[in-house]
Amino acid sequence: MQELMTLVRRGLVWIIALGVVGGAAGAVLAANTDPTYTASSMAYVQVKVDPEEGMTGYSYASTVANSATDGFLPVLASPAVAQDVIDELGLSQSPTEVASWVSATRVTDSPAIEIQVSAPSREDAIAVADAVVTHASDDLGALAGDDYPVSLTLLSSAQVGAVTQTPSLLRYAAVGVVVGVIAGLIVAFVLATRPAPRRGRSE
Repeated sequence: MQELMTLVRRGLVWIIALGVVGGAAGAVLAANTDPTYTASSMAYVQVKVDPEEGMTGYSYASTVANSATDGFLPVLASPAVAQDVIDELGLSQSPTEVASWVSATRVTDSPAIEIQVSAPSREDAIAVADAVVTHASDDLGALAGDDYPVSLTLLSSAQVGAVTQTPSLLRYAAVGVVVGVIAGLIVAFVLATRPAPRRGRSE
């Protein structure tokens, strides 16, 4: 430990300098990288049940919802749903591009689906994360027929959740500082262990 502290004191200038350079480089990299914003919403697979059927109807609904949930996953991220979202929101991107923003994951052992949308703007990420739920439900219902009892309902809107930004200026700068400090320690170690130059022999 004492050797390490001695090494740090000897190479303090290099450690500080390279840490500052690394932090600045990380901040510049983040500032010059196009940001991506990710928003999340939650949807729930709902099955219509005739109250007169009692527990038998609810048991049937639970079975249908469980099997239908996986069927919604590819629909949510499909170009067809993306086209409907583009028409609604007036987006300029292609259906394939908007569909690539969307990822849908089933919540374990439940008829709930988490939707994540990564878009070039905060507003688009939030709007698309909510809109795909409605259009996926409408499209699947249109294909299955008017009497199809299954629908997808928005359980938690992306508007009430946090939106994350990538890259993060603070995170990139922090990583740059860490890398710079490590580089400074390496330089300090090399300088400390380098053999001293030999003096020339006097004639």
